Amino acid sequence: MLFNSTDITLWENVLAHYPKALQHHVANKKDDSLLNLDQWYQTTLPEILTTRQPKYIDSKELCQLMSWKLKASKFRPSLAKLAASNADTDVKNISQEAFKLVPSNLKAAITKIAELKGVGPATASAILCAGAPDSVPFMADETMDSVPGLGTIAYTIPYYLKFAAKVIEKANELKTKGSKTVNSPHLVEKALWTDYMMKKYGIEEKTTGPKDTSSTADKVDVNVSVESETKANSKETGSAKRKASESTKRGSSHEKQPITEKKAKTITGPTSSISTRSTRSRA
Repeated sequence: MLFNSTDITLWENVLAHYPKALQHHVANKKDDSLLNLDQWYQTTLPEILTTRQPKYIDSKELCQLMSWKLKASKFRPSLAKLAASNADTDVKNISQEAFKLVPSNLKAAITKIAELKGVGPATASAILCAGAPDSVPFMADETMDSVPGLGTIAYTIPYYLKFAAKVIEKANELKTKGSKTVNSPHLVEKALWTDYMMKKYGIEEKTTGPKDTSSTADKVDVNVSVESETKANSKETGSAKRKASESTKRGSSHEKQPITEKKAKTITGPTSSISTRSTRSRA
């Protein structure tokens, strides 16, 4: 299980497979719009929130985030309708208060933003994660299933806090070990999601490109073989030339002697066959 590993190279390599895992997931869902929604959630929305001081989301962003979450996991149309029923001022004010609570009190922050209609602990974590990825992991089904010791998945605030505590602890551990790309709660849960999808869709883990695995001894043997073939070809060519020269001399000697029709013999010179062998070099 990836979560139990402290190998930062392994974690970073798994996270690098996120785009491929997402593509397989989108193909399975048969909904290409998820690609654009994921790009918006992972990149665009965090950039927007960074420019807002204090941070908040509006009703349009809440609906778009809900669309991303439902398409990425289990689609529940009722949640989308409830989220859309929130007044824009309520979304802005409540989310602003929640973001202020994040650094000091994650429980209070999740509880506050869950006051919005249609927003449970999972959606609340997605909202706060977009604005505070260094403090809040997103509560995805696949990620929770990848963290040992949590018990049966429950969509409650106590269960989320237990999940978040483990993910935050793992993020701190990997950061301490020097990880450059898996060093926040969000990136840890993203790597866990990727690992889950790689197993689900049978995606092979590749750390490096193909290498020449032949041993030094193999390469020496190849060089010797090539050299031997070259020498053999050279000897065959030289032998053929000598035979052709001898044939020419014998033919010239016979021309000087009169040959009658009765004694005439057909003189056939040796035929030389020079085979050209191609040598292959190893790539």
